[in-house]
Amino acid sequence: MTAPASSPAIENAPLDQLRQIVDRSAGLLPAQGPITAFVFLNTLQGLEDLPFDEGMQRGARLFGCQPYLTEERYREKMARGRIRGEDLLAVTRKDLGDHASTPICSLNSRLELRVAMLQYPLRFGPAEELRWFVAEMDALTRLHHEVPPEIRERFVE
Repeated sequence: MTAPASSPAIENAPLDQLRQIVDRSAGLLPAQGPITAFVFLNTLQGLEDLPFDEGMQRGARLFGCQPYLTEERYREKMARGRIRGEDLLAVTRKDLGDHASTPICSLNSRLELRVAMLQYPLRFGPAEELRWFVAEMDALTRLHHEVPPEIRERFVE
């Protein structure tokens, strides 16, 4: 029994589809010749015309990856001194702009609150779990050991 004859158009369809995929991908990858020595290649080179964060987000979608470290990893780097508190403060101040000094509940500024939220993980979960956590940790009567004395005094007042 002989195989049914197929038309050249049907036989070439998968090859044409592959060519289209390669052509689209080529626009996202840097041009490269034979590698004779270690050279750093920017895999996001095709996105360099975009603002940084937008390029990172689009690259994450294209390549199926996480564009930034998790908050916990950033906190680990702060604990090890790889990220300094003054750098976090400067970047956050720049990000908040004119709103950095806006008071929050007459206890601190928007800047101070944002930096604290970045330095220390926020607890979230079902209401029952949060009530249990607050009760067990005595969280309404104690402040974190790293809270500066002037903040402690203002909080107590």
